[in-house]
Amino acid sequence: MRPAAPGRRALTARARLLPLLLAIAIAGCGGDDEPATSTARELPDLSLPTTTTAPMPPDVDTTAPATTTVDPATETLPTEGPSTTPREPADTPENDAPPPEGSPAERFEQYCNENPGACG
Repeated sequence: MRPAAPGRRALTARARLLPLLLAIAIAGCGGDDEPATSTARELPDLSLPTTTTAPMPPDVDTTAPATTTVDPATETLPTEGPSTTPREPADTPENDAPPPEGSPAERFEQYCNENPGACG
């Protein structure tokens, strides 16, 4: 018989060493033998901040402000209902409103006027 190749010896040694290292690592991951004294966490002291207000100077009037009365006969209220601003009529075939100058819609209408067959 001939001796094993040097690379094969290294593989055999590593193959034996790996399970040994795994067994040591697993055994080292054991728990602590001492029982825990308490499992509850300490909670911080909670309190609400309090503010104290300085007393008002004696010359400041703390009474409610005077109320004013309004005569309903002379008071005018805003009118209710829809706004009275006139709206432009919708752009329909019956009411062909021109588009704003320089807009893409104006260029399109100009193109359609110059090429009636292109716009259908």
